[in-house]
Amino acid sequence: ARVQFILGTEEDAEHVAHDLFTELDEICVRDGKDTEWKETARWLKFEEDVEDGGERWSKPYVATLSLHSLFELRSCIINGSVLLDMHADSIEEIADMVLDHQEASQELDDNMRVKVREALLKRHKHQNDKKKNLIPMVRSITEGARKQSEPLIPGKYPCTFEESCSRWLFLLLLLKHSDITVDLHFMKKIPEGAEASNVLVGELDFLERPVVAFVRLSPAVLLTGLTEVPIPTRFLFILLGPDGKAQQYHEIGRSMATIMTDEIFHDVAYKAKDRITVLPPGEWDPSIRIEPPKNVPSQEKRKMPSVANGTVCPVEEEHGEHHGPELQRTGRLGLNSSFSP
Repeated sequence: ARVQFILGTEEDAEHVAHDLFTELDEICVRDGKDTEWKETARWLKFEEDVEDGGERWSKPYVATLSLHSLFELRSCIINGSVLLDMHADSIEEIADMVLDHQEASQELDDNMRVKVREALLKRHKHQNDKKKNLIPMVRSITEGARKQSEPLIPGKYPCTFEESCSRWLFLLLLLKHSDITVDLHFMKKIPEGAEASNVLVGELDFLERPVVAFVRLSPAVLLTGLTEVPIPTRFLFILLGPDGKAQQYHEIGRSMATIMTDEIFHDVAYKAKDRITVLPPGEWDPSIRIEPPKNVPSQEKRKMPSVANGTVCPVEEEHGEHHGPELQRTGRLGLNSSFSP
């Protein structure tokens, strides 16, 4: 009933739902050594993982989650900081807001706050951040400029000073912008007006208890270097915990990222006025990868109010809707990216 109420509230300019791109970044800080955040997975509708030692992306697949990780995520949201409709213009401001809230609840002392802030502000390394080898390109341009500055035919003059300056200006611009490495092919798949949801998890060996926060920004803001694609961030989920639980944090991060692709949770996340509750529907073997269905089932039935016997009020099924073979009944309990409210 609570979900029905939230979904039924009128939308205002600050709470209009957008398509979401979600990115999972992970970090591990040990012995104070310098490190960075690394992108390990992403979601547009389905999950893609970094594979082969960070060399390529996996094929998109339906994310499968363990019941245990969903219960742990639920506990994180219930017990962690939930900051809704916060205004910030930078990751520094966001880090300060989160840490202010942690400090107010006596979760962090001053020394610990400084270390956690430093970790949150570390550089983010994305899968497409492989800088191209510019040496052959530079050599080609400089060699061309040198040759064209020499008289090719006796009695002819070399290229003008203006032409030579133009070539070098082009070279300088090329070098200046060489770290702009947006995946244009993937960018075309992102709907116009989409926003980002950034999931940041990892181990900090100096922590004794986890630092957990769910942040919704209003308005969404473009945070340079945080996301692999240049779109504004609306949501952040942060889970930093003691050393030795990297896989546990990874699975909780996957769970958070996956439920953000669910239509019902997604809409509630945009409209909710207070804490959001995660309700896991079932269990599945996470080692199994399911190909995306050819047609995604309609979610309208899940938005209808329940009747006395626990079923939903009947709605007319959309004409022509068919389930792909990936979603046929198997007789086993299953969990995919569709979650029951």
